[in-house]
Amino acid sequence: MKPSFWPSRRRPQGPDYRQALLALVGLLSGLSVFIALERFITPRYYWVTSADQWIPFIAHSWWVYVLFFPFVMLAATYASAERFKAFGTATAIAFGVALLCFWLFPEIVPRPDIELVENAFLKQRLSRLWQLDQASNGCPSLHVALTCLACRALWDRPYKGLIAITGLLICASTLTLKQHTVIDVAGGVLLAVACTLLTQRQGSNACASA
Repeated sequence: MKPSFWPSRRRPQGPDYRQALLALVGLLSGLSVFIALERFITPRYYWVTSADQWIPFIAHSWWVYVLFFPFVMLAATYASAERFKAFGTATAIAFGVALLCFWLFPEIVPRPDIELVENAFLKQRLSRLWQLDQASNGCPSLHVALTCLACRALWDRPYKGLIAITGLLICASTLTLKQHTVIDVAGGVLLAVACTLLTQRQGSNACASA
């Protein structure tokens, strides 16, 4: 039987709030480290391409961008025990690799003028976002990598089309909100694929040893 990119399909289960709590602690801890690291690096690399200049800034895509947080929590809550373990391991690897990249190749991600945002609520939200998430730590995009890994964790659930579309929109919002460049997004996707393959290999070895 040929190995599959996705974990084996199992009967869907109900929500696991213990998994959700573990994911919440991990997410908050990761965000704290991510924000702290930004204070200690000086961006030196500029990877904006012509494609990035062509993509418009859409302030309202903030609504899609922040869906990342409930989407990741949903993945942790409804993933099977095996998928949650793979999700957690892959996320930890992705986070470690990304932090190393941020440290070695600090990228500056140019942000639009906040005065271009006419909506007062969005202006306030984006101002707060850019205060916390400074114009660095861009490549690879952890926002994209974790979104892809969350899609994988949910892939044995119903509504695969909705899961895929939500994941694609969240990834696209990183570009239209000017949080990341095309190179950052591509790096995030590749990182997710690499971490998926690594965790699959670990699972295969465990099954073989059993």
